Amino acid sequence: MAEKVRMRGGKERRKSETRIWLQILSLESIVFSRLNSALNADFGLSVAKFEFLAQIDRQPDGISLGAISANLKVTSGNVSGLVSRLLADKLIAKEISREDRRSFIVTFTAKGKALFDRANDLHARTLAECFADVPTPLLQGSLTTLRSLSSTMTRSRRGR
Repeated sequence: MAEKVRMRGGKERRKSETRIWLQILSLESIVFSRLNSALNADFGLSVAKFEFLAQIDRQPDGISLGAISANLKVTSGNVSGLVSRLLADKLIAKEISREDRRSFIVTFTAKGKALFDRANDLHARTLAECFADVPTPLLQGSLTTLRSLSSTMTRSRRGR
């Protein structure tokens, strides 16, 4: 049964909450679309594949599929599908973990690392283009606000 949430403020607060949510979705949609188009056009990568490869890049000695799933906040089914496609593209290698024979570790192939490095440069350039007209203080203030919102929401969620 759904837990009853105590709502603060009145009608104006509800409007602000809805507008924040819609603005976050709109911004995500704009940036995601630009990144997805650029990565797909130049490298045949979706944002999902890129994000998966970025997890491997952060762990050059290999990372478990479970850790990738947790880090990306996606199901193991989503990860399995990406693994299949990336293996078929020869961008990653998969082996059984030496520490836990029930799990798999993925690493880059030489082809995968080279492609990711070039894609990562494009990713950075595309983000720079997306935010080019936004003054640095506004970017920094926005990041501080978003982190504060995230932290507050995470804390309040744990407190229930």
